[in-house]
Amino acid sequence: MKQLFLSIFSVLIPLFSYTQTTLSGTVKNKRGEPLTVTVTVQAKGSNAITGFTTTDGEGRYSLTYKGTVDSLVVTASGVSVGKHSRIVPNRPGQVDFSIEEKAMELKEVTVTAAPIRRNGDTLSYSVSAYTRQNDRTIEDVLKKMPGIKVDASGTISYNQKPINKFYIENLDLLQGRYGIATKNIEAKDVSTVQVMENHQPIKVLADKVFSDAAAINLKLKESARGKLIMTALAGAGYEPAMWNAELAAMYFASRKQNMTTYKGNNAARDLSAEIGMHRGYDHGYGGGLEDVSMLSVAAPSTPPVGKNRYIDNISNSITTNQLFKLDKDMEMTLSAIYYNDRVEKEGYSLSEQFLPGDSSVRIEESIKSLTRTNNLEMSVKLNSNAEKNFFNNSLNIKGNWNNDRGTGITRSNVGDMNETLSQYLSKPAFSVDNSLDFIKEIGKKNYKIFFSVAYNHSPHNLTVTPANYFGSKNLSSLEQSVVSNNLSSSLRTSYGLKVRNVNIDYGIWGSVDLKGLDTELTGTDTASLFVTAADSLKNDLWYNTCQVGINQNYTYSNNGRLKVTLAIPVVNHTLAINDRIPDKSTQYNRWIINPSLKVSYDLTRELAASMGGNFQKNYGNMGNAYTGYIMHSYRSLLRNTIDHLFESRSGGANISLQYRDAFRQLFFNMGANYGKSWSNLLYGFDYNGIMQVKKTIDQPTQSENYGFNFSGSKGFDFWKTTLNVSGGYSEGRGDQLIQDEILTYRSEGYNAGASINTTPSTFINLSYSFGWSKSWSFSEELPTRFPAIRSQNHSAGIWVNPTKSFGINLSGDYRYNSAVNNRNTTFLDARMRYKNGKTEWELECNNLFNVKQYISASYTNLSTYYYRYNLRPRSLLLNVRFKLK
Repeated sequence: MKQLFLSIFSVLIPLFSYTQTTLSGTVKNKRGEPLTVTVTVQAKGSNAITGFTTTDGEGRYSLTYKGTVDSLVVTASGVSVGKHSRIVPNRPGQVDFSIEEKAMELKEVTVTAAPIRRNGDTLSYSVSAYTRQNDRTIEDVLKKMPGIKVDASGTISYNQKPINKFYIENLDLLQGRYGIATKNIEAKDVSTVQVMENHQPIKVLADKVFSDAAAINLKLKESARGKLIMTALAGAGYEPAMWNAELAAMYFASRKQNMTTYKGNNAARDLSAEIGMHRGYDHGYGGGLEDVSMLSVAAPSTPPVGKNRYIDNISNSITTNQLFKLDKDMEMTLSAIYYNDRVEKEGYSLSEQFLPGDSSVRIEESIKSLTRTNNLEMSVKLNSNAEKNFFNNSLNIKGNWNNDRGTGITRSNVGDMNETLSQYLSKPAFSVDNSLDFIKEIGKKNYKIFFSVAYNHSPHNLTVTPANYFGSKNLSSLEQSVVSNNLSSSLRTSYGLKVRNVNIDYGIWGSVDLKGLDTELTGTDTASLFVTAADSLKNDLWYNTCQVGINQNYTYSNNGRLKVTLAIPVVNHTLAINDRIPDKSTQYNRWIINPSLKVSYDLTRELAASMGGNFQKNYGNMGNAYTGYIMHSYRSLLRNTIDHLFESRSGGANISLQYRDAFRQLFFNMGANYGKSWSNLLYGFDYNGIMQVKKTIDQPTQSENYGFNFSGSKGFDFWKTTLNVSGGYSEGRGDQLIQDEILTYRSEGYNAGASINTTPSTFINLSYSFGWSKSWSFSEELPTRFPAIRSQNHSAGIWVNPTKSFGINLSGDYRYNSAVNNRNTTFLDARMRYKNGKTEWELECNNLFNVKQYISASYTNLSTYYYRYNLRPRSLLLNVRFKLK
């Protein structure tokens, strides 16, 4: 298989680098002033235009012809200049126009705007070209645009890469939480969606630090600018008794913007996707500290279907985002978000872990869980983004007071366990961070300084009752407390200059990260007496790192077509561990060089190739340092037993081709990747009854993975159709430690998918999508092989609109999993929508077949896992939406 991927790497670029004719030039008037006109190319004697573009601000253009004819016709045309054509040989060259300005005589015509237009690195999608009668929000329309993908979480990708900025009228109001915009701004208020390829959000770094990510900008219609827009929604339904409420207000002007929303429901609407921070987003600051709990409550596994089919919730969210444009380049952004959620889950699971020899651990769980979430986040950001300098200061404050509760019955073949257990986890957290970023250009040199400081405090507590399964019949309950504190700060300075086509950036930086961990596992006996923790059940640990380094970044650009970026950071890493329970202090010092290389080349205007590679070394982490036991969950007891510093190395390479042709509405992306990692310690688990106990051995181990993927999308004017396809292959291998035996673990998987959305008439819209996958995992040392798991999902929908104000929708969802006896699950939903002036009525019925459970399973020759999840019953919900202003 490795040879196959090496072959893919070696043939991808030659396969696509076919011969093409690239023509470029300028269009100017007789006075030498640049003109903004349209330039087209076609074969001599043919009426078919095969390429077009628009000149830039300096009158320059570049376009490509694919074909074998002898001569081409290049035409420059515009309202103010008329139409001018030149016949040229079919070979690369420069074709300049010097034009006498005159008005073109226009006949009465009906003009249909092109669905996508390109101007340099910016694509402009006409929203009206992709909007159907039943599309309400701009997200509905984005999903139909070729080259753009919106996943289930709301993350937007362009040509398979998440966007790095989302603007409304060129302003970044929402700072990465753009779901608030895409799910609330109505499609009828947006004229154009602009995709800015290779977007560098910091102006002073343009042409110095290259980006391969795109940004999106919403251009609003004149009727939506500078006016207050308010909408509201009220809904009620059954079964169970349901309610749904929304209120949204928004204002977009040239010097200030605001979006304020309230949403609440118990009707399985997931609000977290709307207010979440999206991956890949360039926040312009260092970011805060993640609050990840070491403790967890056992809860039912959630099924791979839409959340509207299974979450039993009571959710509320309030958001407000305000942007003030203080002057031409300076903005202030204020935001506050409160999110409250209550989610109940109920399900059953059966897992079996096969151990070396003929034994196994079999665990059944019937669990009900309740998760309560209360999150409050506030931020203030001041940003100045000018051509010669950049300033950004961001202050973020976060607090949450969340808890989980679980009750259920656990049965096991180990010790004939049959217990009713109760779990409760309290996990409040508080964090604050501030970052300052300043860049100044003087002459051809850049001077940068960045400073950040962040603090996080998380006191978490897990209680399990009863606890006699823990090995003592006298224990009534166990209580695990984990208090973590984290203070970090970093300072970076750098100096940049340009030497011919090479941008050079040298920097000196330092960072300090102080982590404290205080844990204790205590209990209460059957006589209600407190049981103190032995030293082996406690941790009082400080894990402090200090890094000082030199950054070296070299960027080469050859007229924008070839871009090469090489980074060679050199870091001195000092780690000090103070484990106070055994009164032991250890210090390590390591030098680290983590080089990376990225190369991209524009073969044509439409076709680009890129490749990259990196190597990294890492030393230690808090999770591998504590030596006292921590009960991470009611059946997971972990500690570290090896007195060695965890060391790892990893390297990887990737190659990809991207094709984007706005004229043909065609986008395609394919790529391959390879990765390998090595570490000096091997982690695994032993089983003591149902308890999973962490085991560490001094054994070097390595793993590797390969992957290949492709995706494409095409828009057709015929029936206003959008077609998407995707697929991929992945393989990986590594080592596992189970009951003191090292096993080699392998996994393989294939996947493919496609979707189509089409409108064969003004009153019918059809959609269909499918996904297919095949995967298997196994240990090479064990003789047993289970068959591959195959899964499919098919979704189809139809909208019938007898009138412009009335629509009927029917949608179905089919799921298949070969690993279970009940392999097929089918859902059917229906809705009706009626618009009357500023009011819209919608009646929806979900789960018409009243499917009560979703069943799934997975297995390897090391373990099996089966689960059932209780779904929401058939329900009816009536929503009324109002346009208040």
